[in-house]
Amino acid sequence: MFRRLSRLKPEEVEAFIGICGYATKVSGIGGVIKSRPEDFLTWEVLVDGLDARRIYESYTSRLEGLGDYVLAVMRKRGIDTIRASTAIARELRLKPSMVSICGIKDKMSISWQFIALPKNSISGEGLRLGDLIHVLPIKDFPRPLNSKFLAKNVFEITIRKIHGNVADVKLCLEELKSKGLPNFYGHQRFGVTRPITPIIGKLMMFGKLEEAVKVFLTDFSPLESEDNRRAREQLSRDFDLKSALEYFPRSLRYEREVLKYLIAHEGDYVGAMRALPLRLRRLMVESVSALIFNKALSKILSSGKLNELEIGDFVVKVDVFGRPEPGRPIIVKDGNLSQVERLKNLGKLVIALPVPGYLSDIPKSSKGEAILDAMEELEVSLDMFRLRVLPEASTRGSLRPIIVPKWSCEIVHSDEQSLTLRMTLPPGCYATILLREIMKPGTPLAFVGKMNNNDRV
Repeated sequence: MFRRLSRLKPEEVEAFIGICGYATKVSGIGGVIKSRPEDFLTWEVLVDGLDARRIYESYTSRLEGLGDYVLAVMRKRGIDTIRASTAIARELRLKPSMVSICGIKDKMSISWQFIALPKNSISGEGLRLGDLIHVLPIKDFPRPLNSKFLAKNVFEITIRKIHGNVADVKLCLEELKSKGLPNFYGHQRFGVTRPITPIIGKLMMFGKLEEAVKVFLTDFSPLESEDNRRAREQLSRDFDLKSALEYFPRSLRYEREVLKYLIAHEGDYVGAMRALPLRLRRLMVESVSALIFNKALSKILSSGKLNELEIGDFVVKVDVFGRPEPGRPIIVKDGNLSQVERLKNLGKLVIALPVPGYLSDIPKSSKGEAILDAMEELEVSLDMFRLRVLPEASTRGSLRPIIVPKWSCEIVHSDEQSLTLRMTLPPGCYATILLREIMKPGTPLAFVGKMNNNDRV
């Protein structure tokens, strides 16, 4: 299946999640991000222009209107979106599915994002959960949120301990504008210090739920904290669930929920997986698709075909925000090659690859062969993405541009040891992939505030 995480070295993480090579040749500036949440600020902008950070910082009151929902802005610090929405649902006595979002934001950050709640579930004063979460209701809203409402994400990121200079950054950005920014799924999609999601997802696809649960609880990474490692190692030795509940760190909240379920329902591994939020279960299966995409994109990047159209390629239309438009892809043929090339050069079309699912088509080109090679390497087939045991975690598949269609990046501040960048990216694209080209760090631990496994800046 996969190699055990316990043997994973920091320098092997990127290959493990399918990311190999760079689009740029200019030297990186090194450094680390996320030394503290304040170093990684991110916020959403909706298609109607609503800016989550601006609304939060200038908030006055909720606007009354029509609709069965209320649109709210959530400021969170040091907690990921799935955990935050689960905590909000628990506090408001709602089902987690009743808290709708546009996208998922990192734990190690300060982020402002939109959520939608049932209309009468929250008071006009909003909701505060300690220093982690603050929710302010904005206005009545007609429907739940989804990714279609999100136009772009804005980031303000400080890189510390740099050893390069601003000139290198400017050269890197110019090179990316010319060659294209590879649209890899970022490290946090899999877990930087414990990239476990594709391992669990693949076990789910094979119907091996007992193994999936046990791996989720016990398979440790040498890159995660010592407390977490010790807890997982101890459980792997005796699998004493009741004792584990005493010593498992409180921060391992999902693991503790699974432990509680198994203590109450011995041997029910299907139910144990369902003790995890549905979003997380789906993310685990989708991370297998993301891994296949990354492996194929790495192969395309190394072959120099990132911007090269081939007969049989898929291309998709993108809107003014750089988001792929819904609908079937255009297949590149001899008869439309020149027209597709012209529209691609105008930024109206982009080459896309399937992020595999049970309804995916594969392009009949070398790029499609790269997808098939990655699937063969992982020993999975398209029909396996329709899960028999946990059908709610199945994925139909999607199409993803192989370069980021529309992005911007500017230098906000720089000195000898740090650099602050402001960037905008379409939904589903990762700031760490742009930072990776700029920094070219020796280890992806640089993306979680570490120089190596022991040092924190």
